Amino acid sequence: MKLVLTAALLCFGVAPLAAQVGSEPDKSPYQDFTYRQDFTVFGGYFGGNQGTAGVGPKSSPIIGVRYGLHIGGPAELSVRLARASSTRNVLDPTKIGAARNLGTESDPIWIADIGINLALTGQKSFHHFVPTFGMGIGVAKSGTSPDVGTYAFGTGFAIHFGGGLKFVTHGPWGARVDLTDYLWQLSYPSGYFLQPTGGTAVLAANQAQNEWKQNPTITFGISYIISR
Repeated sequence: MKLVLTAALLCFGVAPLAAQVGSEPDKSPYQDFTYRQDFTVFGGYFGGNQGTAGVGPKSSPIIGVRYGLHIGGPAELSVRLARASSTRNVLDPTKIGAARNLGTESDPIWIADIGINLALTGQKSFHHFVPTFGMGIGVAKSGTSPDVGTYAFGTGFAIHFGGGLKFVTHGPWGARVDLTDYLWQLSYPSGYFLQPTGGTAVLAANQAQNEWKQNPTITFGISYIISR
């Protein structure tokens, strides 16, 4: 009986030792990151979708700021405000041929959104990198007035989803790359469906007046850790 107890104790003693096999904590590729808040300034490229009529916001540079708040486990709340310095085509649906296109005009888009992001490595980084995935909602707004064809981007509901890669350190600075796909509606005026004399309408009669469009955007940011 004593022999059995001794063997059992040895087995239970070996288990914790076996669990320690691997990288030493200070040499492990996985490191805890425990900060609660960060602030990021970012810039990048907005992939504008002009829609079927070709009057939506065009691709352009984008700049913005982001606030992140760790809310528990791998989850983080993010709030962003960005500006895409976009332009758009101006159409006069009453004209035909080349005369219909009146050129381009400035049409910057402001995007404000809130979302939830999940760190795919939990509360640890791998070689200081943390892959993330998230989604959220917001609004997109253009201050440009309706043009001669009564089209304007206006203010609309926006959905976003995407992934990213954070670089974290034990100091106050970090960096991140984010790939975000913004989805919103382009709403076309009724004049785009009317056929002018001697020509064709801007849009076919069976075309939806409101269409959802994707706008993939990539940004790079520098982050400052506010609190740990």
